[in-house]
Amino acid sequence: MKFFKDASKQEHQNWNKAVSEGFYILLLLLFVNTLMYAYNGAGLVSSFSMFWTGMIVTFGYQFILNKKSEKK
Repeated sequence: MKFFKDASKQEHQNWNKAVSEGFYILLLLLFVNTLMYAYNGAGLVSSFSMFWTGMIVTFGYQFILNKKSEKK
């Protein structure tokens, strides 16, 4: 019994692109947060906010890429 359909090759490629974008966003947030912590002694954003930002960027970008490839 399958709960989810198998992903197509294009969906796999879109997922890989989205994961890399999410990772770079998390790295950028971590860098900015570290700079702010070194400068002010307090971070700019919480780890909870960084986590959810990365998740939203990753899944949102994958959704956008999948919709664009469906239109083609």
